[in-house]
Formats: sequence, C-alpha cells, structure tokens
Amino acid sequence: MTPQNSTDESLSPLNVCILWHMHQPDYRDPVGGQTLLPWTWLHGLKDYGEMLETVAQTRARVTINLVPSLLEQLERYATDKDQDRWLELIARPADKLSSAERQFVVEQFFSVNIDTHILPNRRYQQLYLQRGSLEPSAESFSDQDILDLQVCFLLAWTGYHLRRRSSLVGSLLDRGGLYHEEHKQQLIVVCKEEIARIIDFHRELESEGLIEITVTPYAHPILPLLCNLQTAWEPSPGLPLPAADFRHPDDARLQVREGLRTAERFFGKRRRGMWPAEGGVSHEAVLLMQEEGALWAATDEDILARSLDGGLRDRSRLYRFYEYEGLPLIFRDRELSDRIGFLYATWKASEAVADIKQRLRQIARMTPGGTVAIILDGENCWERYADNGYPFLRDLYQMLHKDPLFDMTTISAALEQSTPEPLARLASGSWIRGDFTTWIGHPEDNAAWQMLYQARKDTITDEVEKALANPDEPLSGLVQELLRAEGSDWFWWFGDEHSSLQADIFDRLFRLHLEGMYHLKGLSVPAAVQQRIKPGVRRVISGYEPSACFTPHIDGRVGDYFEWLATGCIDLAVGGAMYSGREGLQHLYYGYDSDNLYFRIDQPDLLRRLCGKDGYFELRLNGSGVFHVCFNFTANKVKILVDGKQVPGGEGACDKILELAVPIDLLQLEQGKSIRVSCHAIRQQRENGRWPTEGYAILCYRGSALDEENWSV
Repeated sequence: MTPQNSTDESLSPLNVCILWHMHQPDYRDPVGGQTLLPWTWLHGLKDYGEMLETVAQTRARVTINLVPSLLEQLERYATDKDQDRWLELIARPADKLSSAERQFVVEQFFSVNIDTHILPNRRYQQLYLQRGSLEPSAESFSDQDILDLQVCFLLAWTGYHLRRRSSLVGSLLDRGGLYHEEHKQQLIVVCKEEIARIIDFHRELESEGLIEITVTPYAHPILPLLCNLQTAWEPSPGLPLPAADFRHPDDARLQVREGLRTAERFFGKRRRGMWPAEGGVSHEAVLLMQEEGALWAATDEDILARSLDGGLRDRSRLYRFYEYEGLPLIFRDRELSDRIGFLYATWKASEAVADIKQRLRQIARMTPGGTVAIILDGENCWERYADNGYPFLRDLYQMLHKDPLFDMTTISAALEQSTPEPLARLASGSWIRGDFTTWIGHPEDNAAWQMLYQARKDTITDEVEKALANPDEPLSGLVQELLRAEGSDWFWWFGDEHSSLQADIFDRLFRLHLEGMYHLKGLSVPAAVQQRIKPGVRRVISGYEPSACFTPHIDGRVGDYFEWLATGCIDLAVGGAMYSGREGLQHLYYGYDSDNLYFRIDQPDLLRRLCGKDGYFELRLNGSGVFHVCFNFTANKVKILVDGKQVPGGEGACDKILELAVPIDLLQLEQGKSIRVSCHAIRQQRENGRWPTEGYAILCYRGSALDEENWSV
C-alpha cells in the first residue's frame, strides 16, 4: 500500500484563506460629540495590534477586513480628538470622582470575561466579590479600591504581546494591587501608544505582503435591505415588514463607494475585496459592488447552497471561487469558522489546532488545489481564549506553514490562481441563518425602518444624487448622518434576539442620527424621533418620595422654609456618567397636590449656559403619552407639547430657582400610577445635556393617598 502521507504530498495544496473581520460602530454621540462606549479603544488595546503581532511573528498570510467606522474612530483616538467618557473616568484620580462617577466605575469596570480576566487576578476577584452582583453599590469602596479597580480594568484589556513587551504592564500585573496614581498614569500612556500604532502597523504588514486589507461598506449597512426591504421576503416568505416602501439602491451604492474610498484614504489606492456587512448579499447588492470596483466579495455557505441546483450535497462545490454579474465570490466554510468563533476557546490550543488540521486535510483530499475560506469576527472571541488566543493562533499559523498540504494565503492571491465558475443565480441572505430576520421583521426593527424612511423622505432631496455625481467631493454632513443611520448595528439590538446593558445607547444613537438629519435640513424634529424604540428602560431609583402633598407658589424664588419642605427628590447623577464631562444637574425636586405635579431645579445658571439665548430646558414626561414641558429662559415662560402640538396649561418661572407646574388632568395621571421623567438642555435644536444620562427616572403619583399613608395622631 502507498503510505497516506506519500499520497497526500502528491496532491495540489489547499489554499487556506483566513479573513478576520474587525468591526465596531461609531460610538460617538453626533449631538454632544462625546464617545458613549469605549469598545473601539479597548479592542484596539487588546486585539487589533495584537492580531498583527502574531501575524508578524509567525509570518502568516491572512486577510484583514476593516470597517470604515472603526478606522475613523482609531484615527480620532490616535490623534487625541476623541472624548471618551469611560477613559476620562479611568484617568481621573479616585479621590476626584463624584459619588455618581464612583458608582458608574463600580457598575461598569467589571466589563470583561469573568473566568479569564477577573477570577485569575486575586485583587480583581476581591473587588468583584466586594461589589456583589445585585444592585452593586460603591459605598463600600475606598479610594484605594477605586484606584485598584481602574488599573485592574485597564490591565484586563491588555493583550498577550503588550504584557510581554512592556515592562510596566508586566510589573503591574505582578504587583497585584495597592497601585499608586502614578502607576495608572504611566499605564495610560503605554495604552495610548498601543492605540496610536495600529493603523501604521496595518500599512506596514500590507506592504510586506503578510496581510491583505479589505473593507466593508461605509457604515456597515445591510446592503440588500437598503436596495429594497422586500428582499427580506426571499429567504423568509411572509415575514412582517414595515409599511414603508424603502427602496434606495443609490444609498447602497454610496455606502459601497464611500467604504472603498475610506480604505483608499488610509491605505492607498488599489482594488480591494469586500465583506459586505453581515455577509448580506442579493442580486442588486452584488451588482453595485461590481460596478463600484470591488475586487471580490464574500458571504456564507448557506447562500451558495440556496443558489445551486441540488444545494451543497457535493461539499467539494464549496471550495472554489464563483462569479456572479462579473464579481468573483467566495463562500465561507461555516463549520470551521464557527468552531474558531464559538467552540475552541475552551479547548487546549494543541487539541483545537489538531482538529482543524484533520478537517482541512479531509477538504484537501476532497478538493485538491481548492480554496477554503474561514471568515469570522476577529476581535470578540479572544477574551474567552487562554492568553487572549495567542497560543491557539500561533499554533494554527505554524501548522498551516509546516504542512505541505496547505498554502496559507490571502483571498486575492488565491483568486489570481483560480478561474471562477459562473453562478447562474444568487440567493439573497446573510451569514446568520441565511436570512435577514436579525435586522427586520420584529416590531422594534420595523419601527426603526419606518422612522428611517420618514426621516429620509423629510430631509433628503437630491443630496445623494449630488454625492454620487461628484465622487471626489467630501460628503455633506446631511448625507453622512443618513449613511450612519443606515448602519446595521442599531437594528442588531432591536428585537428580542440580542441583549445588552447598553442596548438603550444604540437606540439613542440611531435616533440622534435621525435628529441630526432634521437639524441639518433646518426642520423641527418630530416627537416620534425623541421617543425610545426599545422598551425596558433602566430605572433610576435613587432619591426619596414626597412626605406630603403640597402646593408651592410658582415664582422662581426660594419661598419660606415650609414651601418645599415636603419635597421628593430624584438623584439625576445616578443614571450614569457617560454623557458629558461638563457639570451636570444633580437633583430634580418634585411634589404634587390634586391639581398639578411640581418640579424644582436649583441650578438655573447651569441650564442657562447649556441652553443659550435661543434654547430651552425640556422636562420630558412619559406616561399615557409623551409630554414635552419646555421652558424658555428668555421669555420666562413654559409651553407643553403633545405630539409636537402645543396644548394649553402649565406654569413656570425662573429666578433663583426654576419652578414648573404641570396639570395632572393633562397627563391623565391616575393615583398610584408612575411616569418616566428625564431632563434635557436643548440648544440650537440639538440636545446639549441630558439627565439621567441613560434611561429615565421613575416618579410615582400617589395623590391623596400620600397624606393618608403619612397621617398620624
């Protein structure tokens, strides 16, 4: 018998193409300008440069797909143009943090994998147990505890290579606690240096031929849905769709064009392949990518199975290039990709690599000289791996180098050696279940599409056409807001499929982009745009209720001692500290009688500064409807809007304090019922401050029962 190894060595090598998809949406608040979530910076510290270090060390050849919104954020961080509230709280000395900021640190700075980053670190584990899991409180945390937590959080987000390259990081890990403020500041400098080198590192490795840089359409949109929402019916017949007839292939074209142009700005002019967001493809989407000059596109094997007569009963048909409408296509091996993304983290590196090797050898024998595409997220799975995935990746790359049956290469290099097979038809779908139900069909998703449709209809006239006709001109602010609003990330978090403690921020960012479109067009913002799409608002419960019913005199002045003595109080700072580095409102005092709800704010000068001469303060009450109680400081008057229309009633005055009265009958507020309350500073029709910074405060109206409950002889 011929030895198996001898037989294998006579086969043409299998092209093994690994594509790492690096993706973060733009977390910057388009109204306030501050970054609300830190994941781009943190993954930059732990993953983007680290992945390249392993490539450079092993001389692997891989494909790196970068989303333009990620690149733009990295550029802002590298040039210190990004104001990230989380990073501000990390940098601030523990004894300079307010009580609300300390609470935020204790709530949020355990946002790492517990098993791989908290439990193995003795000091971090102590702090985690001290925090508790139910209603965590910062009251038991000393200044040293907070400082140690700041440092432990940063250290948890450092990668394998940085921990060994930086003597400071290594020494702080060995120290294990009792850190000094100087230690933290030195660590921040090291972290910033790591972030600043990421883009140049990509340029360097591409120039060496070790990586191929590819791109996703600009704001990571689901291209087929932009072209025509009804495309969702092809893989999911009867799926509930919005009433809006959203068909804007020109938007999809502009997303593709701007994605390619962004890659050219960062990495130079050359034709580049494209991973469309979520592997979403359709006839129209592929045609657009081909016409805009994409070198190739990739998607999931389920799309190929539904495109071929007979499906993929013959698995060898997966391991080749195809061509549709003149664009080469490659389809990922789902099993291999998902094993890396979701399975191997709990395996020993040697066992995981051996499993991949065995599976790849089967493919190589089945399809000599074929091409297998392994495509997956390149940043999120590593926190579950030992040493941030380094042992696994090192062993994987080395195995692919050493085995003569494999040729580890980039997708474009493999394409040059191939003759794509014509594809007669292309099914529509994505990498998730081969359909689009993650982003459309749920009432929340459909409401968002309806809102996007209306905002586009109200604000976009010929701006998109102008942008398409003048590709060398920078996009207008209005078109940029449109493209960002069309990103898939907002829709990912709507519905029941995915959950996140920050889902309300994604909801808010989506609507802020729509609000920006109206503002840039000089139009008033519809009330619907200011209402949450996703329910399940986080409650702000800190504070106390009124001790009795009372009726203050609304004159904007501090009355006698007894006027507000029975007041209730909402602590506005408890909702989070992410929105702004500026001074914020601390308390909203309130009370009621049988006729009105009363509100008092003791920081009117702050509100005047934030609102400006032409702005106003808005108290938003959400109960039987959404009521906007708007106070104009210049006119010293209040007006109440319901669905954008002014209704009679309400009283307000501001001098030393701001006082407001809102009729109970207007609110249709019944005894024992609650309403949600939030405060907003509006300047030039844009939100310039919000309290609580996330969610709403809850106010319960007890009416006459309040006096009965507190009555005593």
